[in-house]
Amino acid sequence: MKMNKKFLLSTTLCAGLLAIPHQSFALGGGGEGANVPSDTVNVTGLGPLSGQWTFMGGVDAYASTENNATPRAFSNEGSIGPNAQYSIGLAAIQIHKASGWLHFTYWGGSWQTPTVGITTDNGAFNSLDRLSSGGNPLPSPTFKWWFTAQPSQYWSVSAGELASLEGTEIGFDWMNPTPFVSNLNNMQITPGYGGQINLFYGPSTLNVQYSDGYHTARTNMLSFLYTYNLNASGSDNAILFGHTNLGHTGNSVGPNSGGFAAKNSTLIGAGAQWVFGPWTVIPEAEYQYLPKSSVTAASGDARPMTTYYNLAAMTDVTYQFTPAWSLTAQPEIVYQNGDKADPNQYAFGNWLQFGAGPNVGTFSPGTTLTALQVSPTWDDKNVFIRPSVMWTHLAGVAPGTAYGKTGNSNNQFVGLVEVGLLLGS
Repeated sequence: MKMNKKFLLSTTLCAGLLAIPHQSFALGGGGEGANVPSDTVNVTGLGPLSGQWTFMGGVDAYASTENNATPRAFSNEGSIGPNAQYSIGLAAIQIHKASGWLHFTYWGGSWQTPTVGITTDNGAFNSLDRLSSGGNPLPSPTFKWWFTAQPSQYWSVSAGELASLEGTEIGFDWMNPTPFVSNLNNMQITPGYGGQINLFYGPSTLNVQYSDGYHTARTNMLSFLYTYNLNASGSDNAILFGHTNLGHTGNSVGPNSGGFAAKNSTLIGAGAQWVFGPWTVIPEAEYQYLPKSSVTAASGDARPMTTYYNLAAMTDVTYQFTPAWSLTAQPEIVYQNGDKADPNQYAFGNWLQFGAGPNVGTFSPGTTLTALQVSPTWDDKNVFIRPSVMWTHLAGVAPGTAYGKTGNSNNQFVGLVEVGLLLGS
């Protein structure tokens, strides 16, 4: 079984409850899938929950090394010397029921997702720190879950801890063609508690969600996804997505994920997927901004002096050499604007590090991040190995907030080797 096929369909199945066929991405390339590493059990005696349940899962681990490493705020956090780290990446299971009129999906376990350029714990989240460490705390055992009632072929409704509608990547690393997710994914809305309506007509699907996106414990985020399938299988498609905060989310709200700017942001983005022969191409771009008017004097929070924003784009390009070997390259660029006259510029304009700084390795408002990661993949049935190299370049960064011991190195190289075992027959 080819991993690209296995993971394409596993992702499509899990996203199917919310009718998000564009999330048919996989470790490696390819736009078709028929062999999912899974086990299916016919459950009876549970009323509307009876039917075919599909189980998928696995575990992976990695070791990484980097140059221009920043000072460490936490000691013994999965370190192998000063410039190398190790960790479990993902140990998770997915349970899915798609038969009958009542569907459900559950994703749970322990996970982390390495992110392009985010390699310091010196005042900020480090995506390479050992899972459950001070620099990378253990997440909730539930990643997301939801129920869907589908009384019609034209519409359905969903409720629970819903999947994000945004972007072309996903938080489970083996469902992406690269081990590092882009910063587009890192700044988008997270799974959130709420409700959703799903509308279907021909090649089009529209999903509209109202939830506590970014896990702010305030239900005020409205998000949407429009998908247009360009062929019958859905392997070629185009998407438009976005969100807006219908209220105000202060700094004191928690638990949460993301900085003040993200939690109060508006976002618009677009993406696509094309498969032709051994090639798979997945471009994505987004514009995310904190409107100046979103923070009122009555909220008690500091008000931005201007509208802060970030612009970001990336592309995954994969070539499948053989059933066992593929190669993916992902170029990425992010620009976050800044206002040096604003005393709160980091809270509003440091999207990359969720408002952290100024500190070594936390970047700064006004930074442009350019990156390239290259990831060859080998897989044999349920086992895969994925070595990767990531290069990041920073421009316009404030002195002392870049890479290296003093925060004045503008380039960083990271090498990572990931090994995984997938469950299922």
